[in-house]
Amino acid sequence: MATVIESAAKAVKEYGEPVRGAVQENLRDVRRAVVAGRHAVEDCAAEATLTVRRHPLASVGLAAGIGALLGAAIGFAIARRGRDVT
Repeated sequence: MATVIESAAKAVKEYGEPVRGAVQENLRDVRRAVVAGRHAVEDCAAEATLTVRRHPLASVGLAAGIGALLGAAIGFAIARRGRDVT
């Protein structure tokens, strides 16, 4: 009985090692991608901060314009849904 269990454990270990190595490699790649993404976001935030400091009026105007467009779109969607329900 012990030999069957030992041979089964050996077979699982033989077939499991390549899978384990592949999982570890993929995990390493994911960690690298997360770090690269974090650096990209930090660079983008720093660039946005610099742009806002260099052009404050344009930034405020752009934010106001985007807010007005989003507000109009949301208002339109709410009004349209209210008409469709009744």
